[in-house]
Order: sequence, then C-alpha cells, then structure tokens
Amino acid sequence: MAIVRTLLVVFALAACSPPPPTPTTPGPPVPPAPSSALDALEQRLTSARTFRLHARLASGGRIESHFDGALVAGPDRRMRLTMQGALGNKDVDATFLCDGSRMGGGARGKPFVMDAAPALREGIAVTLVRMGLLHDVARLSSGLPPDYLDGKSREHLRVVGLTQRPGPEVRGAPTVELSWALTVDGKDHAADETLLLDQRTGLPLKRRVVVHFAEGDMDVGEEYEEMSVDEPEDDATFLLAP
Repeated sequence: MAIVRTLLVVFALAACSPPPPTPTTPGPPVPPAPSSALDALEQRLTSARTFRLHARLASGGRIESHFDGALVAGPDRRMRLTMQGALGNKDVDATFLCDGSRMGGGARGKPFVMDAAPALREGIAVTLVRMGLLHDVARLSSGLPPDYLDGKSREHLRVVGLTQRPGPEVRGAPTVELSWALTVDGKDHAADETLLLDQRTGLPLKRRVVVHFAEGDMDVGEEYEEMSVDEPEDDATFLLAP
C-alpha cells in the first residue's frame, strides 16, 4: 500500500517498456503546427467508435513495476482495461470495466462499483495520450477508479513546450517523435514526456517519461502494440460480473 501511495502522490505515473530506445536527434526540434500530431491523436481516440491496444508497462528506480495487458474502448462509454504484473514485490491483477452505465474493477480484495462517469472516454483517451497508463493501473491496484474522469482532463494534464521531429524506427515503422513537459494539477514540469507515433498511422508505439522527484528523477515508459481504431468489438467484452 505504501508503494501504491507513493505512485499516486508523487506523480500520476506514466510508464515504460523494457528499456525504450534512446531517441535520436537528427536535427534541432521545431515547433509543431498549430494542430499537432498529439492533438490529432487525442481527438481521434476521443471521438472513435472503438479503439484497442496491447500495452507493456515497466518502471525502475525507487519503485519497480511491470505490467502486461490490454485496453479496449467501445461505444457509449464502454471500456475494459486489464493488466497483470507486479508493483514493488507484490503481484497485481488490475481490472476496470464499464458497460456504459456502471463501472467497476480494482484488484483482489479491493473492488469498487459505481455509476459510469459521463466523461469516461475523454478522460481515458486524454490520460493515455498525455501521460500513459501506469498511473491508472496503480490506482486500480489500490481499489480506486481511473483518474481525471470529471470532464476536465485537459486542465489536470497540461502539455507545455511541445516539439515535433522525425524519430527513430520502431519495429520497422518510421516514427514522429513528440516531446513536452507535463504539468499535473498545477505542478509545473512534473515530468518530461517523449512519445513515438507511427508516421504512417499516427498511432502511438512507445513512450518514455522522466518523472521529477525531490530525491531525483525516475525513468518510466510504455510500449504499445496491436493498436486498432474503429474495429468491431463484441458487447460481451464490456460486461460487468454480477
């Protein structure tokens, strides 16, 4: 529980895959166009009928963690997030389900069920794009629902100094590298974010984050695979257990 509280208090953690590649710097960063690739991704995931991805998360340093699982978003606020792994030295299965009217989840011995948040899709999409998944996985492991579902996710998580440049190849795909400082609930420069998007699809492939602690920085990040948008999803995917 102390480990979970540290994750939640210090920073809404973003995540890390097995060590992400060091981004290349083929040239000086340039300011993105007014409508950036980050904006386009955020709008696409917020408005899409469905999207899904497989994710691998890990963190190291003060708090070690690793998770593997999937996020599936359906129509009408339907959502499913399932992650298996470990936080600190404790194995964790973190789950979140929403059938459109009720949402529930948590971890073993720490369940919750409540009415679905009206801004559920927006909150999940914006958090995924601007911060990553590990913060919400940490909350679920403590029996709490995902964060920033109040319709103000863009105010909670502010992107500062966004730059865009060509990125390194990831799994054979050319990428666009986006970098920015993240302000979390008014805390300036809580983290430095780097997100690699598939240049062909505009979808995320890999994220690296440097979180700024008073005691020093911590590297975290995420890796995304098998991402699809607007593909059919079975309604049974989003059923809450009785």
